[in-house]
Amino acid sequence: MSLAVTLFITCLLLSTRYSAGDETQCTESYRTVYTECSEVGRERWKVTVTDNAECKPPAPTKVANCDQTCPGGQVLSNFETCQECGAGNFSLGDRKVLNVLDPNIYPEISFVTSKINRNDKNCPDIRTVENIVELPASYCWNVVNIPFEVVAPGSVTLHYLHSDDRISVDFYLKDFQSCDGGEAKVTISGDAAVTWQNVQLQVAAKGKYIFQIKSTAFFNTETPTSTTVPLEPPRLGNLTITRVEPYTHCQQCPAGHVTSTPGSSECTPCPANQYAELSGSLACKPCVGETYSLSGAGECEEKVECGGEDFRPVVGECVAGKSTVSSEEIYQNKCRNSPPSQIYDCPACQPGREKKGETCVFCPEGTHNPSGSDTCTPCEPNTISLKGLYQVWWDKIPDSWNVRCQECWVPAGVFLLGRPTQHQPVISINFGEIKFSSKVIKNNVVGMFSVKFKLYCPQSCSFLIIKKVTLTSGNVERQEVAEKFVTSTGGGDPEVSRAYVHKSDGQDGNIKMEFSIKLSGIGSYLQLYNVNFTNTLEGGSSFCFPCSGSGCMECAQGMVYKEGKCVECPAGSYHVTSGSILDSSYTSQCLQCPSGTISQPGSTSCYTPCKFTTTTGNQYDITPAGDTLVLNDRVSYPDQFGNTYHYRYLLKLCSKDGNVPLVTCSEDSADKVSGVICRESVMRSSGGEEVLSNPVIEGEMLSEISEQTNGVTLHFTTLHPAPGCDSVTTNVTLLCNRDQTSPLSLVDSGDNCRLAFQYSGPFGCRLCKEDDFKSITSSCEDSIRNITYVKEEGVMCSGGASLPPVTTETCTPYQDSLLNSIKRYKVYVGLGVSMLVLLIAGFCFLAWYSSSLKHKLDGYSRMNYADDDDNYEGAGSSNKMIWADSGEDSEGEENLYTRYEGKSPGNIISDKLGKINQSLGIKKYQRFGDTDIMEMSDRLGI
Repeated sequence: MSLAVTLFITCLLLSTRYSAGDETQCTESYRTVYTECSEVGRERWKVTVTDNAECKPPAPTKVANCDQTCPGGQVLSNFETCQECGAGNFSLGDRKVLNVLDPNIYPEISFVTSKINRNDKNCPDIRTVENIVELPASYCWNVVNIPFEVVAPGSVTLHYLHSDDRISVDFYLKDFQSCDGGEAKVTISGDAAVTWQNVQLQVAAKGKYIFQIKSTAFFNTETPTSTTVPLEPPRLGNLTITRVEPYTHCQQCPAGHVTSTPGSSECTPCPANQYAELSGSLACKPCVGETYSLSGAGECEEKVECGGEDFRPVVGECVAGKSTVSSEEIYQNKCRNSPPSQIYDCPACQPGREKKGETCVFCPEGTHNPSGSDTCTPCEPNTISLKGLYQVWWDKIPDSWNVRCQECWVPAGVFLLGRPTQHQPVISINFGEIKFSSKVIKNNVVGMFSVKFKLYCPQSCSFLIIKKVTLTSGNVERQEVAEKFVTSTGGGDPEVSRAYVHKSDGQDGNIKMEFSIKLSGIGSYLQLYNVNFTNTLEGGSSFCFPCSGSGCMECAQGMVYKEGKCVECPAGSYHVTSGSILDSSYTSQCLQCPSGTISQPGSTSCYTPCKFTTTTGNQYDITPAGDTLVLNDRVSYPDQFGNTYHYRYLLKLCSKDGNVPLVTCSEDSADKVSGVICRESVMRSSGGEEVLSNPVIEGEMLSEISEQTNGVTLHFTTLHPAPGCDSVTTNVTLLCNRDQTSPLSLVDSGDNCRLAFQYSGPFGCRLCKEDDFKSITSSCEDSIRNITYVKEEGVMCSGGASLPPVTTETCTPYQDSLLNSIKRYKVYVGLGVSMLVLLIAGFCFLAWYSSSLKHKLDGYSRMNYADDDDNYEGAGSSNKMIWADSGEDSEGEENLYTRYEGKSPGNIISDKLGKINQSLGIKKYQRFGDTDIMEMSDRLGI
């Protein structure tokens, strides 16, 4: 068959298959899809597909390239042309907004926390609180990764809040399409005064990127204490990316939001007391009746009875000492009840000021104004005015104060009201840099800050009073929590008054202090009644202070007031505090140094010379302790990164040259300290060098010297206790060891407020005295004997008086023999004398006893042989006499007169003796004692 016939039959068949009706049926089954952008060439294709296998769709066609964008209010229709959105709809165009960086909403976002060191503690999680991401205030790495793609050069903008300069936050823009892996980086330092801000990074070219936020706290070896200011977490808000692939469909405005303008890029929220209940609404409707709504509401609510938290105070002008503090609703038209209003007494000026025309000026020197009345009053005699800054009436916030979240602090006349919000969960006020005078108020105090407030916490909150001190002479800064108030049980605390002082540390120059307050906790509020600073360089006096009788002259440390002028304390005495203008009982007396210590003229402390005498008269020489002693504590402590550090103690206990013994810790750092004893923290850097930090004075002045049998103890105190210590006591015991010196050791570190060291060697022994030695004399040989000296038994001394040399003296053998004989036999002579005394005493006793016994026997003899006739008076009389005698000589004999009344003793005994002899067959002349006769008669029943 020819080619022409074949083509004809094919055309005929095709024309039969695709009739007009069939073409319509295929077209209706077609649908259009668009491919993803290709990696190469960045192309997109329009493809027509159908489920009807008998239909043949049109061939794919290439549409506009993937880099096409549309402005806000438009969408890319069919990926080909930009088309405007209608009223009630909106489009971000080529912008993408992530309102909350939450992986649960945007799965492409990831949170990562990791330890910087494997020995670190577990890292807290990154969390989302009410559409705000909080990065943990920890020493771990906290990372948020947000991948995205742009079709043209654009930008990434993040809304953030970062207020703590001890935490570093870095923002990275990483391009993974670049061969060298290049990245842009922005580092943000915390600023205590900032509000929410934006950080923006530019995207230089189209492609895929990762926006990364990375934070960590700066390393600090200091162990957190109750005075450490807590770290505040950085907070992340919404993220906006421009020049992304445009939207292809418009979005309806959500309920409570409207737009009546076609081509809108955003919807407008309904104002308060209006609403829009349906999505895509063109206009808001007003609330009617007893209803109200907040901004952006989709419906109205019933009005309620409002409390104090629903009103904002408005302070009226102070006229004739009166001011009306009215209120306005925070959420307009929410309350059924009327806003409260109250009239208060108000001062013409703040205390310490007076009225001059229309302005208030500070009181002149020598005057005061405690109530803020129109004029200042002169001070009374023997009083003095101190400059100060006082705030007790709140019609506005002073311009010099640095306020975080201005709308969160509202003047209310008698107090300043502070309320954290959801957007500002932490609010604060920095009262600015206050310069205090270097003149001492009392007990070394040079500055005073006082505050009165009331704190209310419905759930939990934290209120901090923070102080930061800068010494102008050394440019040293210290920041710490002066006090922390935490309420977690709900409810309000009563009004609280607090005063905080700053003491001089003896350095020259004025002191700059910054006090600030910080409140955190949603729903909590603070009423701040007054804020006062006393003894400032600038300001006015609110009252006059009593002076000492010295005419209010002040003397520096180490000096006292005498005869109209300040004079130095003499050597051997000291004076710690300067003249006090507040203490009328101040006496210009220098204090005597403790026994064993000395001082130079004009001293503020006493120190130990290396040679000293105690109250007992013992002398010591501790010269080796006059060198700098170094002790590295064996105990190691981990820091937050798993590194370890230990304490090093430096001691210089006595003066070898008459100068005050001092050692310096952390000498190369700005916060170095000096004292007799100090401590520093030591750790190793990655390069192996020592890093010294956190120096602390552990001993400045010797307060007492005490002695033991085997040594002496030096007791030290300090005027600058370590943080967390009310006072510091350090004892160094020098033990007596004449033979060797042992290294310095730490025997008790307590809680770092109580230290005890031991140092052993000859220097711990008292110096020897002449009466510590005894003499030993040798025997006489060749008419010569030696006298040798040795230490008495048990004497603990070293150095001092020398052992006397051996001496000799002449002698004769006869003298020596006689002397030795006396010495040899003196023990026997003593024993002989003792024996002689005992023998004489024994003979005397036997003589006395024999005489007494003979007297008794003679009496019994006469009694036994007496006539039995009772009328024989001689015998009876004799018996009575003998009985009486024997009764006195025999102890324990029974009184026979009481036992046998009516008979004479002689007759009784004679009668019983006769019966006994007869019963026993004993002859009459046998003799017995009175007691024996009575016992035998009782046994025989006679």
